[in-house]
Order: sequence, then C-alpha cells, then structure tokens
Amino acid sequence: MKNNIKLSIFYLFSIVFILFFIDSFLAFTVKKCETGNLGKVNKIFNNTAKPQIAIFGPSVGLNGFNSLQIQNQTHKTVYNFCLEGTLFTQYEGLINELNERSKTTEIVVLSEFIYTFEPRKEIVEMENYLPYLSNNNVYNSLYAVNPEVAYKCRYIPFYRLITATYHYYNSSARGIKKMLFKSKQTNDTLMGFFPVNKKWNKYEDEFLATTTHLDIPIDSNIVNEYTKCVSALRQKGRKVIITITPIYIPKGQTAVDLAPLRNTFKAIAQKTNSTFWDFSESMVDKKYFHSINHLNAYGASVFSKLFADSLNKSN
Repeated sequence: MKNNIKLSIFYLFSIVFILFFIDSFLAFTVKKCETGNLGKVNKIFNNTAKPQIAIFGPSVGLNGFNSLQIQNQTHKTVYNFCLEGTLFTQYEGLINELNERSKTTEIVVLSEFIYTFEPRKEIVEMENYLPYLSNNNVYNSLYAVNPEVAYKCRYIPFYRLITATYHYYNSSARGIKKMLFKSKQTNDTLMGFFPVNKKWNKYEDEFLATTTHLDIPIDSNIVNEYTKCVSALRQKGRKVIITITPIYIPKGQTAVDLAPLRNTFKAIAQKTNSTFWDFSESMVDKKYFHSINHLNAYGASVFSKLFADSLNKSN
C-alpha cells in the first residue's frame, strides 16, 4: 500500500514537472518568434522594431497604413503594430509597454473607427499575450476586457496550455527555428502592414441599403482610460495622432452619425494636447475599399500617401 502511494506521488510530481517544463519552454520559445501577430507583440517587449512612428489599432489600421510608403515619404522609420479585431481596451497594455521601453518612438498613431469605445467581453487571440501575463500592463488591459479569463491564465497553473491555440505552438516552432539557425532575416518586410488585395464586397451594398440606424457606442470609462493612455504618451514627449480611418459612406446615407465619435476624439485631443485627424470622409469611391470600414491594398496606398503628406505638413 505504501509503495502504491509513493508511486502515485512520484507520477503526480512527474506530470507536474513535465507540464511545468512544457509551459515554460513554450513561453520561452514563443518570445523568440518574429513573425505574425505574436511577433509584433514580441517586438514591443524585445524593443527590436525601434520605429520613430508607431501605429496601433485594429484591422482598419492593419489594412490601411502602408508602413513602407509612409516611411519613404516621411523619412522616419515606421512600424504597424495593429492587430486584427483588437480594440483599445485590449491593446492599451501594449501601448503602455512601448511607452515605457522605447527610446526611438517620436510619434504614436492611434488608428480608430466607430467601435473604439464599445465595451467587449471577449479577448481576441489570447495566445498573443500568454507569454507576458506576468507583465502588469498586459494583464491589466486583458483583465479590463475579461477578468475571469485573464485571472485564470495568470494565476492557475498550466491554464494557458488550455487557452493556447495552434498559433501559439506554431509561434513556438518559429521561435525554435530562429534560435537554432540564428537567422537575422524575417518575413516582416512590410513592417506590420497587411494589404488586402480585394475589390468591394457586393454584400456590403445590401447592408448599407437595409441599415436605417447604426448605434456608435461610447463608454465613458473607456474614454477616460483612453485619455489617460494618451496623456501618458504625451508626458514622455511623444506626439500622438488620433485618426479615424476612411469609411465608405454613400452620399445621402444617414444611418450613421459620426458626430458624437468625432466630438469625443476632439475633446480627448484638446485635453491631452494631442492631434485628431478625421479621414472618415476623405475617400468616397468603392474602388478604395473591400468593406465599409476596410481599405483594400490600392486604397491603403492612396490613404497612406494622404496621411504621410499631412504628417509632413504638420512638422
């Protein structure tokens, strides 16, 4: 009987040790990955991108800001840190981390759209943050979105192994490859920009034709946190440019009233001594878009030129 108990304890400790090793090994190797969304997060923590212009936001910025084009026009290094489906409440921690670490970033561009201030309860692509949950900036921003998931991933042993998807393990494999071959080459030649080579989606016309009213949620708590984040950037001497990227709104369309959103951004800019640029109506042709909120590759080229021109004139 005693031998069975000892054997059971031995097996239990062996399993715990193996899980601990796997968890630690994955976290270590994932941090070495330099590609994909997790690679973007790593660049902030490893301070390897070193941009003078850092761009944050969801997919509207990911698809809209052509880093190379902006860099060529402004003669400043640029990196697009935008992550698909990720609103401010989730990426705030990454902005705060860059603000603490970067010695090169002069300008932070916040790429926003109609749902910036909408509360969300789902953490998008949690695996991008799993290696950094001990970091308070990351943890606090994730906790603001979904306290239960954030808490479990940080404090319950091995819970992040359950949360991780195949992307996490794939990033680990890329990190291992990076370490083994010590390659300095990456596939991130577009510096975070993700062009979408699609034409206008005809189903968007049906949405526009049937939508009579579209609420734009503005949560006061998120507005306050946003203001606090921008103020922290300004205190470090960084120029902050808040932008609404182009939106396809047909002439005569009254379903969307952007005035409350514009006024909110204007108030934040005024309070923090930052800059607000509204490009929402700057491009009115379908040829620039693949959906209402998202520019295609051609539209991104046109918009990035427009943005870079505005940036050059403001300096």
